[in-house]
Amino acid sequence: MRRVLGFPGALALALLLASAAAAAPRLALRGWPGAERTGEALFESALRAPSDSVALAAALGRAIAALQAGGWIDARASARWDDAAEPALAVDVVPGVRYRWGDLAIDAPHEDSLAYAASLHWRPGGPADPDELTAALERAVAEAESQGHAWAQLGVSDWRADSARVSVRLTGTRGPQVVVRELRFEGLQVTRPELAEKAMGRLRGLPYNPATSRAATQRLEQLGVFRRVEFLGLAGAGDWRQGVLRWRVEEPRYNTFEGAVGVQGSAGVVGLARLELGNLLGTARAMTLTWQSRGRGLTDFGARYTEPMLLGQPVRLEAALAQQIQDTLFSRFRWGARARVAVGASERIEAGFEEERVVQARGEVQSANLQNTLFALEYDGRDESLSPRHGLRARVSATQVFKHEVLRATAATPAAGRTGSASALEVESEWHRPLGANTGLAFETHSAGRFSSQRVLAEWERYPLGGATTLRGHDEEAFRVDRYALGRLEWRYFLGTSGQRLQLFWDHAEMQTRLADVAGGDHLRRASADGVGFGMRVPAAGGVVDLDYGLEPGHGFLDGRIHLRLVTAF
Repeated sequence: MRRVLGFPGALALALLLASAAAAAPRLALRGWPGAERTGEALFESALRAPSDSVALAAALGRAIAALQAGGWIDARASARWDDAAEPALAVDVVPGVRYRWGDLAIDAPHEDSLAYAASLHWRPGGPADPDELTAALERAVAEAESQGHAWAQLGVSDWRADSARVSVRLTGTRGPQVVVRELRFEGLQVTRPELAEKAMGRLRGLPYNPATSRAATQRLEQLGVFRRVEFLGLAGAGDWRQGVLRWRVEEPRYNTFEGAVGVQGSAGVVGLARLELGNLLGTARAMTLTWQSRGRGLTDFGARYTEPMLLGQPVRLEAALAQQIQDTLFSRFRWGARARVAVGASERIEAGFEEERVVQARGEVQSANLQNTLFALEYDGRDESLSPRHGLRARVSATQVFKHEVLRATAATPAAGRTGSASALEVESEWHRPLGANTGLAFETHSAGRFSSQRVLAEWERYPLGGATTLRGHDEEAFRVDRYALGRLEWRYFLGTSGQRLQLFWDHAEMQTRLADVAGGDHLRRASADGVGFGMRVPAAGGVVDLDYGLEPGHGFLDGRIHLRLVTAF
């Protein structure tokens, strides 16, 4: 139903609008040489804050900069608030003479003078903008450096304004083309220098190029064996036609053994052990052995080998095998390989193949052989990986599964084979934001779903939830689900720069699982769970250790869970 505003209401609305318009400050702009709308736009922020002197000063600064960019180099402006009759901002502008570029002279060797003149793109008759000239000089020097002239210089030696024309004289030289004679790495203790050079690509013997050096620094970081990499620039080498490229690197402790044991409610004793042999013989190769007990009958074994470069290319190859024993439900053995390629400073592409065999003591399926093909995209913009304070990380992965299952024989039917397929999609993200000098907020999301040619998934096909890495406050793998969405929110208080912190957290999960009915059908079960608590992160030899106490809401303090997690640096 449409409502019609009556006369009293319309009159009140008109009076309200009139009073608001009357109270709004107006601008009296005098002497502005350009388009009036352009000048008014520069003072809009000051009109919105009549009592803010900082906003007015900023608006005047923007106005002067705009005038000087247009050639009114000697422009002056003043402003004052006039409240005599109505709020008004009076701005008086004295633009002065509008200068334009005149002649350009370059005092340099003939070849250098021609090269600099081509780089400057001088426009006689254009508005004389000092900032534009400064930017042009910087571009010309940068272009000379990109061509190998590392010691290039160019500056203003004379500025002469006469009859609204500005004549400029420049002095400089490009210097010789500098060839990289040596690569020098400060801080190398274990890593071989020739490995670092190989990872960065060919630099020695080529003309110096800042862009190429920055790209080489990124490749050195992506090698994955240094905690920090810093490019120190080009240094002289006695002969000014040659130079030395320098980097400073920080190596972590590569070979580590760590272990921990804890008690986790009804799950009993849990623990983990990890042996990592990193940067073997200074080649950046690594080998890792892991063992983890997640409660009674829940044991994982794993081994991984990492090759930093494949056939001399920046392709990181990982080969792994793992065994999982899931109490009396099933046992799983996996082996496979993954290749990861960095396509930028923060972006990575990953592809992998994995063979998997599962044997279970109960259920319709006796054993299964699976072939998994993985493809993933990852972006990592965090300030650091172990204990980030700001930045974003996101990862999307998709897996295609082909499987052959052997069905269990029964009294009525013999053992038979069955083929099928499945697909899985996983999305992860991390968001970190500092709140103060020592505090910050972190929000993580994990979503995953598995879809199979069989409506009801086997127990080993489902995602485990619960424990230190997923849903705190619950036992390890307390839930096994088909699809889930998990959020982890943390408030953090940082105690230093080496990764230690205190944290308060809240985890929440939404889950879906399709279950078989006794009558032969199936139904979809939805569930949700929460976990709240506190914890700490402390540094360890090869990374950091998380120790959390989590509690499911509605339960007593003594029903909580103590979670232990080792986070390694690589």
